[in-house]
Amino acid sequence: MYNESKLFKTFRYLFLIASCLFVVIPLVPLVFMAFKTGAEYSATPVLVPPKNWLNFYNFAYAIRVGHLGKALLNTAIILTVSLGIQMVFTTMVSYVLHRFNFKGKRIIMTMFTLTMFIPCVTTQTVVFQIIYKLKLVSTIWSLILLWSGVGIVGIYIMFNLLDSISKELDESALVDGANYFTIYRCIVLPLLKPACTTLLILNGIGYYNDFYMPNLYLRRDVQTFTVALYKFFGNMATPFEIVSAAILIGIVPIGIAYLFMQKYIYYGLAGAIKS
Repeated sequence: MYNESKLFKTFRYLFLIASCLFVVIPLVPLVFMAFKTGAEYSATPVLVPPKNWLNFYNFAYAIRVGHLGKALLNTAIILTVSLGIQMVFTTMVSYVLHRFNFKGKRIIMTMFTLTMFIPCVTTQTVVFQIIYKLKLVSTIWSLILLWSGVGIVGIYIMFNLLDSISKELDESALVDGANYFTIYRCIVLPLLKPACTTLLILNGIGYYNDFYMPNLYLRRDVQTFTVALYKFFGNMATPFEIVSAAILIGIVPIGIAYLFMQKYIYYGLAGAIKS
């Protein structure tokens, strides 16, 4: 077994500590400023903690004036519906492509793979015209439709788990009289829950942080949190302690989700790379 030297071990821990500080330090003044009053923010340095940690005026003001509560609700509805549809479609497509051989299978896989190399911005002129003709612009259904699609990353994540699911389970179910949809619904789909959880987290974080698509397809009365936060931040008359509270409101939900699901993210990424 390899024994690392004390110097290397010390260097490793110093590097890890420095990396953690590099990530955490920018968040510290943000938290401090979110709890400060306007006078306190102007009179004290950013690294000085607030006198009153129970000052929630900035948060209440940000939610009321910036309509962040409504924006968070819109975001939650869009993510819940679109990711739910996406999970069903992705598991179905992955099951068919993994289990069956048919003409055109390689072409379909190639087309899915090519989508990775096409920038989203280059297709938005055509896509926007389609969404406009469907009269979905300025409604949450535009984002739900666009975010419900199947991606190649999701297929690869499903493939990695499907490789470990024996085809003998399918054959046994067929012998017992089950059809392929029953096999998918009762056998394959429950076993794909870890992969679904991984894809749910990865795409959920990506969609939650996305600014381009909501800003393009939604209007002022219907906004996701990122768009509401950007417009809130763009108001030059807004005190920065209020802006800090608004930013912190957006960080908290995604931080809580990561803390509870980080192990699924790790194993899911490892599986995707393995595939």
